[in-house]
Order: sequence, then C-alpha cells, then structure tokens
Amino acid sequence: MKINPNVLRKKVIDMVVAKQSGHIGGAFSMAELTSVLYEDYDIGGKDKLILSKGHAVPIIYAVLHELGQITDEELDLFREIDSPLQGHPDKERLPILDATTGSLGQGLSIAIGHSLGKNLRGEEGTVFCVLGDGELQEGQVWESLMYYPKTKLTNLVCIIDWNKGQNDGYSKDFSIMYDNLQERISSFGWSCKVIDGHDMDAIRYEMREIGNVKHHMPQCIILDTIKGKGVSFMEDPSWHCKVPTEKEYEIAMKELGV
Repeated sequence: MKINPNVLRKKVIDMVVAKQSGHIGGAFSMAELTSVLYEDYDIGGKDKLILSKGHAVPIIYAVLHELGQITDEELDLFREIDSPLQGHPDKERLPILDATTGSLGQGLSIAIGHSLGKNLRGEEGTVFCVLGDGELQEGQVWESLMYYPKTKLTNLVCIIDWNKGQNDGYSKDFSIMYDNLQERISSFGWSCKVIDGHDMDAIRYEMREIGNVKHHMPQCIILDTIKGKGVSFMEDPSWHCKVPTEKEYEIAMKELGV
C-alpha cells in the first residue's frame, strides 16, 4: 500500500488538536521515513522499529491507522488515561509496537538487544532505531554507539532524525557535536551517511543499498530534515509540542492538501 506522508501529517494534527496535547514538529520531520519503513518492511513482524524519540509516536499511530491496524475508535483515545495510544509508545498497552520508549537516549540500547537476540535465535529481519538529534545529548546513546561495532553484527540500522530542533530551541545551541556529527559517529566504527530525509526515493535507495550489500560495519543514516516539515509556520523548533489554534489548524490542513 502506498502511503502519503501528508495524509499522516493531517492525522497527527487531528489527534493533537482533539486532545490539545502532543508533539507535532518531531512527528512531521519523520513522516517520509515512516512511510518508507511501513511500505517496504515488515515492521512489527520480522523487522523491528524502535522509536527512541518516543514523543513522535503520533506519526506511528497515524500510519497504523492508515494501514487499518488501529481503528477510528482507538485513534480517538489518543493520550487518554489507560488508553493503548499513550503520548509515548507503550508496548504493554499496544502490543503491535516493538518497544516502550519515552525516556530519551534509551532506544538504541533496546535496539541493540533486539539485534543480539535475533542473532542468537538465527532470525531474519532488520532492527531500525530512530533517534532524535536532541537526544544525542544523552550519554547512553554514545555508550551504545561505542559498543555495537564490537558485536560485528549488521542487522541494526541507526537512523538519526536531524531536524535541528528540540524542546528548548535549536540543538546546535546546546552542543558542539552537531558541527561534525557524521565524523563523530563514523569514528566509533559505523558507516555513516547524510541524506535528504524528506526525499522518499533517497531514503528507499539508501535502505536498499544497505540490504543488498554485505557490510562489515554497522550502518547509520543521518536524515537531514526540518522540524514541522509540511506546514510553513510549523517549520521551527517552537513547534516541538505546541497545539495549533482553530485558524492555524485550517491553514495547516490547506497547506498539507491531499
């Protein structure tokens, strides 16, 4: 099934507006990635998706709804107490997810556990871990980046949504790491590339290259993205977790089209 990223973005806005709470910016920046992953891979089956940037989970709920794996009634329960659709992924309440996340910096460690487990069981499939650039300020991420190349495994793909923003401003204002992020990650033994995170063909090409070539080191993809991509006035870090007004909602829906 072909998935339109802007259809997902509209579902995200509807969810957030309905509950007057949620994270739009970081969900929008990974709409194209989400579309490719769910179109091309068996996410929730032999392939795993660990959303380390758990606050962006509305985009996952949106694609699951688009694919018929979440009902209209369930989508209406977004962010309600004891709902299966919590504000961050909760695998206990929604078993079709691959991990419970939310505390930033922990997802790559979880993904490495899945990678090791697949190897021990002789299972096929790829583990995808999506991190936000802001959460790279968590030390646990770098411990994981240093450890994984020593396993000699290559069934994990680390994906960084480099949307330049976080809850309290531009990521570059909080750390020098963003000046040479690709080189820093490569120095730990990863093959690391930077691509346009809003170009589905580029994402798909890079994913296929990873799958078709025998690699001797783990793969990391830095997606050059825009926080709030798709709606002009939301393309700013201030839209990390803002809720649009009625007028802003109308403008956003018009800009997203479809």
